[in-house]
Amino acid sequence: MSAERLIGLVRAIGAEAKRQGVEPLCDERHLFDFDHWRRRHRDAAAERIGRQGSGTAQQPMRSDGEPGILSPLDLPRPLACWQPERLGVHAAILDPLRTDATSFVLPAYIVRRHDHDLRDLLTAAASGEDPVLLVLTGYSCTGKTRTAYEAVAACLADWMLVYPKDADSLRRLLAADALGPRTVLWLNEAQELLGGHGGEAAAAALRRRLEQPGPLVIIATLWPGHRHELTDRPTGVQDRHPQARALLAAARGITVPAVFDGAALGQLHETDDGSLTVAARTAPDGSVTQTLAGGPALVQWYEEADGAQDCYGKAVVTAAMDARRLGHTSPLPLALLEAAAPGYLTDAQRAVAPAEWFETALAFARTRVKDVVAALGDVAHDHGMGAQPGVCRLADYLDHYARAARRECFPPASFWHAVEHHAATAADLYELARSAERRGRLRLSAALLRRAADEGHDPAWEPIVTMMAYRGLSEEAESLARSALLSGDPEPMLALAWTLSEFGDADETERLVREAATTGRASALTSLAVVLSQGPEAEAALAEAVTLGDPEAPYLLAELRQNTCDLAEYEELLWLGASAGDRNAKGELVTLKCRADEWDEAEVLARSFAERGDVFELGMMAIDRDRGGDRAEAERLAWTAVELADRDALGAAKRPWPGGTFAAVAALMNVYSDDEDGAESVLHRLTEFRNPQTWAVAARCQESWHPDRAETLYRRAAERGDLFALERLAMMERNRKAPGAERTHRAAVDAGCGVRPLVDLWEEEDRAEEAEQAQCYGLEIDGSIADRWLF
Repeated sequence: MSAERLIGLVRAIGAEAKRQGVEPLCDERHLFDFDHWRRRHRDAAAERIGRQGSGTAQQPMRSDGEPGILSPLDLPRPLACWQPERLGVHAAILDPLRTDATSFVLPAYIVRRHDHDLRDLLTAAASGEDPVLLVLTGYSCTGKTRTAYEAVAACLADWMLVYPKDADSLRRLLAADALGPRTVLWLNEAQELLGGHGGEAAAAALRRRLEQPGPLVIIATLWPGHRHELTDRPTGVQDRHPQARALLAAARGITVPAVFDGAALGQLHETDDGSLTVAARTAPDGSVTQTLAGGPALVQWYEEADGAQDCYGKAVVTAAMDARRLGHTSPLPLALLEAAAPGYLTDAQRAVAPAEWFETALAFARTRVKDVVAALGDVAHDHGMGAQPGVCRLADYLDHYARAARRECFPPASFWHAVEHHAATAADLYELARSAERRGRLRLSAALLRRAADEGHDPAWEPIVTMMAYRGLSEEAESLARSALLSGDPEPMLALAWTLSEFGDADETERLVREAATTGRASALTSLAVVLSQGPEAEAALAEAVTLGDPEAPYLLAELRQNTCDLAEYEELLWLGASAGDRNAKGELVTLKCRADEWDEAEVLARSFAERGDVFELGMMAIDRDRGGDRAEAERLAWTAVELADRDALGAAKRPWPGGTFAAVAALMNVYSDDEDGAESVLHRLTEFRNPQTWAVAARCQESWHPDRAETLYRRAAERGDLFALERLAMMERNRKAPGAERTHRAAVDAGCGVRPLVDLWEEEDRAEEAEQAQCYGLEIDGSIADRWLF
C-alpha cells in the first residue's frame, strides 16, 4: 500500500470514529511520526550493519552474532496506538447497569499512594537525560500492569512504546539499536523474558543499553516470588541469574499493594463506575483488582464443575494447578494435562468418559468466565502473531488460589508419570523433583532428578549426590560428583563434602573441598576457606572468592581480617557482602552502627533491609534497645518491623521461618513482661494484622498459657499457607495425643514441611522401625512408607 493510500485510510477511519463520538486511537500525526521514526531507524540500522560487514541491510545482527529480523510490529509505536489489553492489562468485570459495554471493560482508575511515587519517577525521567529502569512488584491481579499503563499514559503520552514478547525479540530489538530517545520499553511479566531461555543474554544487553545516554524508560512488572528467584543469590548451587540480578539491582522499585485500604476504599464507594461499585461490594478484604478481573467467579466456576461432562475439564484444570504450584513454570504442555487428568477422576467417571473427553475438557477449561478470564488460556507465539500449539497457561488468579486451596494435596500417580514424560523442560523437572522431596517422596524425587540431569540440567546432580551420600552410597556419589567436576562444576562435590562433614568425617570433607577448589570457582574457594577456618591459605582463597563475586566471601574475609585491618576496610567488606544479599554481612553492619551509638544510621540501614522483605535486623535492634533499658524505643522499632512485614503478607506466608517477626514480638513481650494486660493487648493487636506469620508468632507466645487460643491462631495462619503454623499445630496435637495428630502431620508433609515431623511422631509412638524406614527412604506417592530403593 502506498503512503498516500495509507494516509487516506487513516483519515477515513478517524473521521468515522469522530462521527460516532469515539476518540480515534491513532491519527495522521501518529502515522507521520511513526513512519518518520521507522525510516530513520531502518537507515541507521542498515548503516550500522554495513559497518559490521553484513551483506543484508534488512537483517540486524542479534546480540549472539546471528542475523534476526525485526518486523514493523516489533518496532516502537506511538503510545496512542497501543490498546491497554495489548499491553497485558486485565479486562474487568462488566458494569451491570450498562448494556453497551464492549468485551473489554476498563473501569475508572483509583490513584493510590504507589501511583504518585511511580508518576514522580516518570516525570523526572521525562525531563532527564539518562535511561531509567522501573520495576513494579506485586502479586497476581493486584493491578501492576494497569498501574504502569496509567502512569505512562499520564506522564509520557507523547512517547513511543515497544513491547517485546520474549527474550529473543528483546535481544533483536536491542541489537538493532531500535530504542531511540523518548521510548518506553514495556516488559510486562518480566520473568518470562529474564528467567528462561535467553534471559541472561537479554539482561546483559539491557545493562549495556542502560549505560547509554538519552531519555529512555524501561518499565517491568514482576511477582515478588519471581523477583526473589531472579535476585536472591543461591547458596551452594550454581548461580543461574547473575545478569538478571545485576540488572534488577539497578532498578527503582515500586510495590503495588494487594489490597485497597484507607482513602482508596473511600474513593471506591464514592465512584459512579458500576464495575468498581460491584468490586467494592464483593471484596470486603480490599482485593478489588482481583475481583475486577473475575477471580471469585472463576473460582466458583471451577469448584462447581462436578457434572457429568464438566468433571473432565475440572480434572484437567486441577492438573494444571498442581503443575504450576509445584514448580512447572514453562507453558503447560497439553500432553501433560491429558496424561495427568485420569488420576483426578473416579473410576466411574473414567469408565463413562467419551472418546473425545479431552477435547471436551479443554473446551470447558477455555470458557471465559464472565467474559473476562478462562482457567486455561493460549500462550502467545514466540515470534509474530498467534498462539503456540500444544501448550496453554493457567489463569494467574487460579494459580494464586490453588497455592492455598490445594497446599495439603499431593497429586496422584498419573500426575507424576505425566510430568516425568511430558514436562516442558529439564528445569521444570528439577523444580517438580524438589517439591516432591520437600513432601517426603524421596524415591520419586530421585527419579525426576536423574531424568532432569540426564536431559542436561546440571543443578540436578547436587541433590542426587546428597541423597546417595545420606544412604551410604558415598563411593557412587563421589563418582558422579567427579564427573561433574571434570566438566567444571564443583557443586556436587561440595554437596558431598558437606554431607560427609555432618557425619563428622573432617578429613574426607577437606579432601573433597580441596579437589572442588581446583576449578577456581568462587563457591569452592569460599568452602575451602570455611574448612581451613584460618591462616594464609584461607585468607587467599577468600580474597579470590571476593574478586569472583561470591556473596558470602566478603563477610568471612572481614571476620578473618578483623584484628588486622582497619575499621574502614572492615566496613567496606561488609557493605560488599550486604549489597550481594548476605544476611551475616547485613547484621554485622547494623551491629557496628549500634555499637558506635549511631542508632539513627542503624535504623535507616535496618529499614532499608526490611523494606526489601527482611525485617530481622530491625527486630534485633528492638531487642538490643530493650536490653539497653530503652523500652519505648524498643516498642517503636518492634511495631515498625511488624508493620513492614505486613506489607508483604502474602509472600511472608511462604517463608518457613518467621525470624524477623519473632525477634520483633520477643522485644514487645519483654517490654510488657511485668504487665499482663499490656502483653494481652499486644497479642490481640498482632492478630489484627494481615500477615499469617504474625498470627503464628502470636500463637507461639500463647501456647503455654492459652493453648486453645494458640491452636485457633495456628489454624488460621495455616489456612493461609504458613508452614511454620502448620508444623506447630501438628506439634500441639501430638503433645496432647489428639486422635487426628497423624492426619495433621501428614498434611504438613504434603504441604512441604518434609517428612521429619511425621518421623518424630512415630518415634514417640514407639514405631521406631517405621520411623527409620521413612526417614531414610521417604514415602510413596500414596503416602505409604517406601520400601528400600536404589538409584
